[in-house]
Amino acid sequence: MTRRHDALIPLTHDHHHALHNARLLRKAADSGDTDRVDAARSFVQFFREQSVMHFREEEEQIFPLVINHPECPREAIVRILTDHVRLHALVDSLGTSAEEGSVEGDLMRELADLLQAHIRYEEDTSSRRSRSWSPLRFGQVSLAERRRGPIADREEAPT
Repeated sequence: MTRRHDALIPLTHDHHHALHNARLLRKAADSGDTDRVDAARSFVQFFREQSVMHFREEEEQIFPLVINHPECPREAIVRILTDHVRLHALVDSLGTSAEEGSVEGDLMRELADLLQAHIRYEEDTSSRRSRSWSPLRFGQVSLAERRRGPIADREEAPT
């Protein structure tokens, strides 16, 4: 397998952190009401502070580079974009439920499952395409300088 371009590695790190947060959300889905609400609030914060920027980086910098490549799997981009919209909708529902003080475990599991499937699909798609995409100008990609990682890790890390 071809090594991915250095410019894309931070996005893979984001994926690892998102998988961690999805696991925490899934685990909390079987907890009591207070723990579900706390986990939901934490996940919404993570999503808004990390995932939204990650999606923008993909949509504004990566996809425009690959969309016109002859081997671009356009159906993959459509699926990824659709997942982004579905994730936004589920997080909005999760946030509303948390604000109301009652979060259903099924919603938490659905969101965690979609996020995990989404990340695995993205990683699999980019890994399979990395060789054919090698001539693309990923060096032009300029990802935002930001702390990448779970909210809990960020709060404990020195600034």
